Amino acid sequence: MTDFVFNSAVRSNVGLVRKNNQDSGYAGRNFLLIADGMGGHAGGDVASAITVARLASLDHPDHNGESLDSLRSTILDANDRIARAVDDEPQLGGMGTTVTALLRCNDRLALAHIGDSRAYLLRDDSFTQMTTDHTFVQMLVDEGRITPEEAEYHPQRSVVMRVLGDVGAPPELDMSVREARIGDRWMLCSDGLTGFADLDVIEEALRSIDDPGDCAEKLVNMALEGGGADNITVVIGDVIDATDLTAEDLAAPGAFGGSVEINPQYAQLGSTDNDTQPVNEPKAVEDLETEALPQVDEKTAEVSSDSASAPEETKEGADTNPAEAASATAVGAAASSAASVADASKRGGRGKARATSGRKRKELGADTDDFDDFSDEEPRRHWIPWAIAAAVIVVLIAAGFAGKAFIQSQYYVTEEDGKVAVYQGISQNLGPFELSNLRETTDIEVQYLPAYSQSRLKETIPASSEDEAKKIVENLRSSAEKARQQSVSGGATDGNSSDPAPSAPGQQNQPQQQQQPAQQQEQGENP
Repeated sequence: MTDFVFNSAVRSNVGLVRKNNQDSGYAGRNFLLIADGMGGHAGGDVASAITVARLASLDHPDHNGESLDSLRSTILDANDRIARAVDDEPQLGGMGTTVTALLRCNDRLALAHIGDSRAYLLRDDSFTQMTTDHTFVQMLVDEGRITPEEAEYHPQRSVVMRVLGDVGAPPELDMSVREARIGDRWMLCSDGLTGFADLDVIEEALRSIDDPGDCAEKLVNMALEGGGADNITVVIGDVIDATDLTAEDLAAPGAFGGSVEINPQYAQLGSTDNDTQPVNEPKAVEDLETEALPQVDEKTAEVSSDSASAPEETKEGADTNPAEAASATAVGAAASSAASVADASKRGGRGKARATSGRKRKELGADTDDFDDFSDEEPRRHWIPWAIAAAVIVVLIAAGFAGKAFIQSQYYVTEEDGKVAVYQGISQNLGPFELSNLRETTDIEVQYLPAYSQSRLKETIPASSEDEAKKIVENLRSSAEKARQQSVSGGATDGNSSDPAPSAPGQQNQPQQQQQPAQQQEQGENP
């Protein structure tokens, strides 16, 4: 095909709830990239910045048929840099990032992917997701245990199975080569977009807004209107004919977004050479630990598995709290330890005592019928089962208090009698016991919210603190007020009109029902 390049743009926003932006993105003529950072204690924004700064060096036109290998090796080098950064700064331990990258190579595209950031292709009449999420719920979908619709609201939808970074295992990348066509539009995004905006409206924006920058800006705003409880980063690249651009346009540098743009000093962490792409002007860093390194990250916590073979990163997109994972891990380890001791006691404790008694009987020449197995060391060990039972009880009590404390620290926002309401606790019941209580019923009418927000409320929007719940409520209030004003300004009619007023967002089936009381009242006044 004709030589092509990307007409691209990147937009990133911290969102309405989080304190720092852990996403990083890059948009160039030859290369598109999205990275959504995460970390056990700190460092999600560091991991994504390191990765994007390293990979941005691939944005040049001189790639040959080995570009797939070049892309893979560069990603693996970024992974090594993250590991070296952790060695230099141990407080960054556990940090990692997703990666979705698209590299131009002759007349084709090399696509690399790990994690749950996504790549979509808009081509003619089709809008297709080109990557597969490396998440726990996607695995359940692939196995046929849940449907894609159920996965969207699954409580463990934020558990990521494969990521780049300090996670104790080499990265397993999905690599592929894709066809490129003039007119194609690619979108790379973090889950802050797809988690808070419907795919239908995303596709509509991609089709209707020609300029990549304007389109990316619109998509970010849509996610903010949908709740904005996560960082949002969007990279859009249109495949265009390179001959339509001037040499100056072709040589224009790419654009960075998110953490790598905000914190260019992170890009040098873990570096041992000079091939890191320069990112703006580096900030002065007088104290690396206080300025260059982030605060405790609230996005992820490591999740242990039964096999303990493959690492799992938990992204606290909206519903996963590091305290929960840490508490569950600690309680599980204690219970497992107690169970192991109990099992060992059952299998080996008494047997060892009897063997010793047997040896002593043989040495003394005693008749086994006249010798009591429990007359030697066994009396001194009768307390072991009681100690184990006491340990188990202590663990259970501790787990109970920890579980209660965790539940009381959680909140969620939902619908209550047509209004937005805030509950303290979690939205599940334990048999006859309710694990939540109503804290506040607001004056926000659900019917004025966008359809996506209404569906989110039905499934509940979790929050890890009361402050986060309040921010979610304020975001919903803004959306409802905006929709109400649009309805009032655009839907007024004179009293003689028989046409119903336009419905507010999420109110498609409401107007006909709302007219009935008014009609009955008119009939009563004008018999």
